[in-house]
Amino acid sequence: MRTIQELAGSMESDREVFELATAETAATDTATSSTDDSTVLGTYYRLTQFTDKIAHSGQDFRYLQNVCNHNTQLVGSRDYGVRLFFEEETQLTLDLAKTEGAERDFTEMTNLSYIDAAITFKMGAICISKEMASTGHLDLVDQAKYQIVQGTERAVETDIVTELTTASVNEVFGGDATSLATLATGDVITADVIADARVKLRTSNYAPAVLLIHPIQEGALMKDSAFVNASEYGGREVILNGEIGKYLGVKTIVTTNIAATGSGVTGKQCFMIGKNAQGQWPVTIVWKEKPTYSYEFLKRWNNHYIYVDAAWDVELVLDAAVCEIAVTNA
Repeated sequence: MRTIQELAGSMESDREVFELATAETAATDTATSSTDDSTVLGTYYRLTQFTDKIAHSGQDFRYLQNVCNHNTQLVGSRDYGVRLFFEEETQLTLDLAKTEGAERDFTEMTNLSYIDAAITFKMGAICISKEMASTGHLDLVDQAKYQIVQGTERAVETDIVTELTTASVNEVFGGDATSLATLATGDVITADVIADARVKLRTSNYAPAVLLIHPIQEGALMKDSAFVNASEYGGREVILNGEIGKYLGVKTIVTTNIAATGSGVTGKQCFMIGKNAQGQWPVTIVWKEKPTYSYEFLKRWNNHYIYVDAAWDVELVLDAAVCEIAVTNA
């Protein structure tokens, strides 16, 4: 019979020669496709080999949803769509002329418009076999739950950015550019560009509230003394997800969910968004069913299933409450 010291030495020797697979390969692909026991999760070596934790990648999570209206009118109803009303940018002109003894004139409210939001149902799932779940060292079911939530939230954030890019009233550019075609190296975001975007929203009678930028633009602003010196907070200021500071009364949120400009030079399409007098955001998310997550194990198939069900639509309601900011990365 071997001693504990001998067993420990044997295990240490195994640990030195055993490898899971080539670095940065897909663990689940490797485990399901490999025919070599030395690269398959679940051999008797595994308890001496690996930790039971997985490092999660840094990802955006509900950054842009904080700056949207959330309409839940359809939740619990049998309806499919909802009509979102809004007031046109042109203020209504009243007919105030009055002849003594005559009936007053009536003014038609012709400056009211609407957008019909029609939700779509979203249904996703991840399936993990019992064999894989019970022989893999990682808790794959737990990891699947995490990833399905992240994937769903990212889908909502992407829809919000898509709607923001449809805004067509207000736009500013970095440097001396006057269009996407004239953007050139050096037309980066600056405190001056932020001020110009603020003026655009104020001119449309919206209160500038939030600046949405990419981490690359955050880096440029961190080198701008005008921005850094002014980005200070009061003691009771509410901080939003991804928020890094406040400039000219505008909160700054950093998110990787910012699209490229699509111009000839590498850059990003950032946004400044404002609120109207009623405190409404320009983008509305209409929920029929907010994301719900569930799990089941089906004995017939011996598989673990993780599900997500949701139904939503995202609409840009206040076009002039958005100012697109096209800038270069360097």
